[in-house]
Amino acid sequence: MTKKSANRKIGEEALKFLDKHRLDPTPFNYGFAYLYFTGVSGSLRKAVDEITDGGIRIVQRDVEELMGSTSDVAGTGPSAESDERSAELRKQALLFADLTARTLHDTASFNRDLSSSMDQVNEGHELGSVVRAMIDRTTQVEGKLAEARLEAERLRQDLEVAKGDAMRDGLTNLPNRRAMDQKIAQAFQERNAVTLAFCDIDHFKSINDRFGHGVGDRVLKVVAETLNDALWPREVARFGGEEFVVLFADETPQTAFAMIEKARQAVAARQFRVRETDAPLGQVTFSAGIARSSTSAEQALADADKALYEAKNSGRNRTICKA
Repeated sequence: MTKKSANRKIGEEALKFLDKHRLDPTPFNYGFAYLYFTGVSGSLRKAVDEITDGGIRIVQRDVEELMGSTSDVAGTGPSAESDERSAELRKQALLFADLTARTLHDTASFNRDLSSSMDQVNEGHELGSVVRAMIDRTTQVEGKLAEARLEAERLRQDLEVAKGDAMRDGLTNLPNRRAMDQKIAQAFQERNAVTLAFCDIDHFKSINDRFGHGVGDRVLKVVAETLNDALWPREVARFGGEEFVVLFADETPQTAFAMIEKARQAVAARQFRVRETDAPLGQVTFSAGIARSSTSAEQALADADKALYEAKNSGRNRTICKA
């Protein structure tokens, strides 16, 4: 199915949804239905499914409360950055909905004009004047539709950008937790078992406390860049704070161990300095835990996290692999 066909199908489903629940097809309500069917807000979709379970009809007050309270469109938690991305995503969806509503209104108005003109012809009005009027009206509508197509394409591109931003970490530009959760779930759908690695920067709180969060942020960016370079083309994501997760979809824990060790040594070899004073920051290291699971994404993450915990308790700056 093409992207155009998929968008049209979502639009049709959204309108059917509004009709089923007897909600007015306003831009606001259409935007709500659009968010529901695209699944960009996991909490909104879950809340709607809970309300409508058993055939219960959702009402306007529910729509307004859900649109006002949903904060996980970006899927990265309650941070200010996440809220901004969520707001941008909702804004683009609502703008697209408003454009759709305006285009439908113009089309309906044109159809009414056509019917009126046919009535005039049937009533004996001069055919030439009716045709000229309709040509003028057709030209106007064609111009509006052309403008609407251009605006729709621009909004579609803006929406794609907003959706892409919602799947990336703003500091490191790596995929975020939401993106990695989806990648892991997809990996489990396509294969019997998956290998994951949890990486956590050692003594990161001490870096922030001693040098400030600005220096801490730069350390995160350097570690993220080093991991991404050393482990390419594998998926590396910032999972939160100073934690990173690596997906080794088709590789054994032994291969993952060798690759993580290579990345760990690359980070430890970096010469970190404080930019403002050029003073040495000291060695930055990370600990890692690796596990492979054939059960579920949750189990794979839990096992890798347990291995990471063991690495931390064993002295840090090491990798523990649970094959």
